[in-house]
Parts: sequence; structure tokens; C-alpha cells
Amino acid sequence: MNTYQPNLTVVPWLDTTVESVGFGARSDYVEWFWLPVLGPSATWLLRRIDFGFDDFPNGYLLDTRATALSLGVAAREDTGTIFGRAVSRLQMFGVAQTARTGLAVRRVLPPVPHRHLQRMPHHLRSAHDNWLRDRRAAA
Repeated sequence: MNTYQPNLTVVPWLDTTVESVGFGARSDYVEWFWLPVLGPSATWLLRRIDFGFDDFPNGYLLDTRATALSLGVAAREDTGTIFGRAVSRLQMFGVAQTARTGLAVRRVLPPVPHRHLQRMPHHLRSAHDNWLRDRRAAA
């Protein structure tokens, strides 16, 4: 998918398996453990898209220029911008995928895959283990 479009239709990516074990796009878990994987621009973009789903649960037309500017990144019309790379990163890491009508974006993310955890600093890996252990204990 071309990562730059002046308007981009975004729809929720529904996945009952991930939704049964995952974490909301705006959760502390995503901030602590997906942020090092996705990067800050992609994480903030995910959060902005997810906020839009609160008002438009079936999807909506995202104004890419206004969204880029609201995230504090360039709003040029090319794929090499930070905004374009953020969209690409969401796709690369399985948080978004090309859909028939635009871009399907997860509202719930799965636990971070082991291969990504291994690249994180030790304190984040330990915190992740504790996070999942506490979650299992609470269930």
C-alpha cells in the first residue's frame, strides 16, 4: 500500500484470538512494550487512529495531513516522511494491514513477540515477565 494518501480510510482489524489475550492500543502495556518495537511516531499514530474508532467504530476517513501535523511530523506528500514510515511500521509489525477499503488497524495488540523482547533492555524484559505473571495471577 502506498503509505501516503491525502485521506486514508481506516477500519478496525477484528481478531477474536488476539482480542482475547491482548492489550488495548492505548494501554500502558502498549506504551511500555510495543513502543520500543513500533517507535514513537507509529505508536502515537496508532493511538490517534484508535481514538477515532471511539466515535466511528466501523471506520472513518483519516485526514493524513491534519493527523501528521497533530503528531508534530511533516505532512509532505511523499512516502519518505516520518508519517509515511509510521504507517509502514504499523504494517511491518502486524498492527495494521491493507484492507479492501484502506487500512485495517488493530484496537487490541497481542503480547509482544519473543524475538522483539530479546532486543529490549534487560529492565524491560524483566518488567514484561512480571507484567504477564501478574496478569495471569489476576485472571
